[in-house]
Amino acid sequence: MGEGFRSLLERFLVFVTVTAFMLTVLILLGPVLNNPEMERILINWFTYITIGASGFVFMLIHQIFAREKIKPHLHIVSIFFYVVLVVIICGFAGQMNLPYVLIPFLIIQYFLEGLLNDMFVYHDIFLDECGELKGKDLERHLFHNNLTAIDFSAKSRVMEAALIILPAILFIIIYAVIRSGYKVPLIALLFAILFFLCEFFCFFILGIYRNDIFFGFLGFRDYIKNFKRLFFKAIVIFIAACLFALIFSSNNALIKISTKTVTEKTETRHEQLLANQEVEQYTQIPENLQEFYQEDSKFPAWIFDLIFDVIKWAAIIALLSGLILFFFKPFFSSHFREFWAEGRLIKFLKHIFREIKEFLRYAFSKSLSAQPYATVESKKFGEGIRDFLKRAGRSKEKNEEIDRLTKHFMKLIDWGQSKGIKYKSNLAPAEYTAMINTETANLAGQLFEKALYDKNVLTAQEEKAFIEAVKEIICG
Repeated sequence: MGEGFRSLLERFLVFVTVTAFMLTVLILLGPVLNNPEMERILINWFTYITIGASGFVFMLIHQIFAREKIKPHLHIVSIFFYVVLVVIICGFAGQMNLPYVLIPFLIIQYFLEGLLNDMFVYHDIFLDECGELKGKDLERHLFHNNLTAIDFSAKSRVMEAALIILPAILFIIIYAVIRSGYKVPLIALLFAILFFLCEFFCFFILGIYRNDIFFGFLGFRDYIKNFKRLFFKAIVIFIAACLFALIFSSNNALIKISTKTVTEKTETRHEQLLANQEVEQYTQIPENLQEFYQEDSKFPAWIFDLIFDVIKWAAIIALLSGLILFFFKPFFSSHFREFWAEGRLIKFLKHIFREIKEFLRYAFSKSLSAQPYATVESKKFGEGIRDFLKRAGRSKEKNEEIDRLTKHFMKLIDWGQSKGIKYKSNLAPAEYTAMINTETANLAGQLFEKALYDKNVLTAQEEKAFIEAVKEIICG
């Protein structure tokens, strides 16, 4: 599976999973929390739109935080300002009842997306640190550098626990709503089905990535030959499991839920108990006040009031000062200024757009595998280049440059083997690319030989042209 497709699928899956869960809960709680007679409307169409749009915004924020390696405590700053922005929008839209529900739900949604997204972030870090290593080299590398694998395992367990707890919460809410005498809307059932489908996808990808770690320690990469075929088989198994569950979970119908309504006597008795408790509370207040303000006290009562007011306002001012410093200090840091000055936000959005194109190219391509597997010929080519560099005695900067270009040229050899263009050890890089017989291939061969034999490093534009030429040949 291509790296862009995997990354985009993961992030979109996190967004849909959490957003579908939040929308299902909101739709179920709507009739319970809303009271049109008292003009108390806490959940409406504006709530649903805000939760849906916020899920997408949170996905971008978490990606930016992961790519920039921003400190975790700044998540609190970001969610604080986002909630303030939502409250301001509610004020302009005349929906000031909604923040009572939106504020806690937005906070829960933000941290749920961060919880699920972290697991995929650690898997990306694991793959990046493994680089292009294979076989014994990969096994040896992971034996000495296994911290990322340990971090991934810890995060995956937390994600798995969350994926088990969320459905349990949803079932409890559905049960409570039905027992209260309300019907479950069709749109809530549709979002619930979408949530459980995303749950399946999360567990499916989680299993694949755990196998990545396991087989990585054995020196294997790309152990799954055909992701598409495996994906469709898993879908078939999931659908079959759902059908059998619906059939065997009920005696008569596919889904049968029995409900019991609360009797009027129970409601009346409950109201009487509440009224008695309120009366007892109000009758105890004067007695408590009399005990506190005794006539024979040594100090007047206003002194105690003054002391308590000073302590209260000092604590409030201290807390407000700390919050202002905590929330606004990051915006004056050097890292934040560099982030905006270097245009990293625009670069990130362009990266997302490229991933979407790669995803569409992968999803609708005729080839069953995203990229060819490593071949013996490409491995021999890489070993030959390393031997040449040892004999040539080039600078460290030059060796690093050729090492980067060699990895891309090895991918080109792998692609050629899959197309019947075989590489031989007696062929120079430009001679091999001439067999492909395209201008792009000739350009890649010439630039590689220039980097190999010239003592000066390539310019940034030349190296970029070589990488893009190789990608254009492989992707077609």
